[in-house]
Amino acid sequence: MEAVVDAAARHPTTGPVVELSLPEHGPTAAPGVVSEHMPDARSVSVGVWVGVGGRDEAPGVAGTSHFLEHLLFKGTEDRSARSIAELVDATGGEMNAFTAKEYTAYYARVPAVVGGDGGTDGQDLAVSLLADVLREPALRAADVETERQVILEEIHLAADDPDDVVFESLYEALFPDHPLGREVLGSEASVTALGRDDIAAFHDHWYRAPNLVVAAAGAVDHERLVAQVHEAFAGRDGGTVPERHGPTAPPVPARRITRPTEAAHVAWGWRGLDRSDPRRHALAIGVHVLGGGLSSRLFQTVREDRGLAYSVFASMAGYHDAGVVSVYAGTAPERADELQRVVADEVGALAAHGITADELAIARAGFEGSILMGLEGSGSRMSRLGNSQSLLGRVVPLDEYVDILRDVTLDEVNAVLAEVLSPEAVVAEVGPGA
Repeated sequence: MEAVVDAAARHPTTGPVVELSLPEHGPTAAPGVVSEHMPDARSVSVGVWVGVGGRDEAPGVAGTSHFLEHLLFKGTEDRSARSIAELVDATGGEMNAFTAKEYTAYYARVPAVVGGDGGTDGQDLAVSLLADVLREPALRAADVETERQVILEEIHLAADDPDDVVFESLYEALFPDHPLGREVLGSEASVTALGRDDIAAFHDHWYRAPNLVVAAAGAVDHERLVAQVHEAFAGRDGGTVPERHGPTAPPVPARRITRPTEAAHVAWGWRGLDRSDPRRHALAIGVHVLGGGLSSRLFQTVREDRGLAYSVFASMAGYHDAGVVSVYAGTAPERADELQRVVADEVGALAAHGITADELAIARAGFEGSILMGLEGSGSRMSRLGNSQSLLGRVVPLDEYVDILRDVTLDEVNAVLAEVLSPEAVVAEVGPGA
């Protein structure tokens, strides 16, 4: 028996109603289903969020979630990788996946009707394809070896990209000896050691109903979607959700890697707030003021006033039991010391004195505008639903989120900035003078 909940009323901000279906009692026999019908949509986006990611792997099998992301598109016993690709290409749509630290997501976006009037229903096609590859992947030994080489090349490419390396080093320093500090790709050693049976066992254990959320937006019929998902994932009940433990070791102060690059790449980091901390909205506003837009303090000081960097920005991430605030900039090696002084001064001033009322108003209005622009496509709406339901356990109505932002006070922003940014930053640097 399902409970269908209208998570938002119709009004200009939220638009269409969000519908959520979850079994009422005990271990779920099918994934949770959340959807948003867009009356004028010509497309439908369907995604499956699997609640297991890079941090949920033992060190010896690091990279398994990402390995599976590759392998599931290699086909099933009934569908070859080529036939799946041709079927999706023939719609003009897309089918893809990505792996994060705490989840793996698979999605398809196709026209509402494939093949014109009287053609195939897009929702039927998207659900059928995703269910097939997630429920019954072939996981052929030959495909494992082919994708192993592809992933090793991906690791090598990341190792050649100083932007990737500097953030990998930053996370390793922020979370030493903890899975949050590992790359979701895994290491060359772990990916080389993974066997077909290891990967199949990982899939069988984690890709079950308690860890699955199906999200859809666009030209979607919620009741039919629920029935399709229940039929598609029948027998995939049982299983458990990952047990996660927060970091206990203190951060490492600095990590420097010498590379013959043309620029010095520098990242600063602080441990932030977990994704359920009510202060995270105030922190997000403060981080935006620091380096989230063209009017931000870092952009204006580092780029506009001093011409120190082409790219400079601040961002934040929240996890189950930890968080990160980070700053990135790249500059000429001979100006790296100056860049570090300028960034340290800006961060120090923000931690000590906070933001102004005018900066709060600009950041808040900017957030509201980005929310509205994010409502334009079925893919972005699907992602909002999938992320919210999978990570937070509920879809926050957009009007509720706007109200939360509007209720954030200047004192709340400045208090959380002082707490998070006052400790000495962890610094990672990649460049010839590092």
